Amino acid sequence: MRKVTWLHRLGVVSAVAAVGLLAAPVAAHADGYDTPRSATADGAGSTYAAGQSAAEQRARAAVLAVGHDCTPGTYNTFMIYMSPGGGTWVFRSTHEAVCVD
Repeated sequence: MRKVTWLHRLGVVSAVAAVGLLAAPVAAHADGYDTPRSATADGAGSTYAAGQSAAEQRARAAVLAVGHDCTPGTYNTFMIYMSPGGGTWVFRSTHEAVCVD
């Protein structure tokens, strides 16, 4: 009789789990979240973290202004200006989420 190794057993378990995930019916947007929304906003602060947070909050607020209820979504944030002394940090953030229409 052939000896079953832990690697072989791991492969079999992984294959069964993958088939189970593929076979499970996925009800996409069954909860009503079916409208993608995005918004871009600028924000400034006296520190790096404050500027980044301000931009992300403004972008999120813009998305929520048109969507009734939205998923947490994702942010793409980058710095667009820093004053020479480092006293002002300006960021631009794009927030993408899926909302209830």
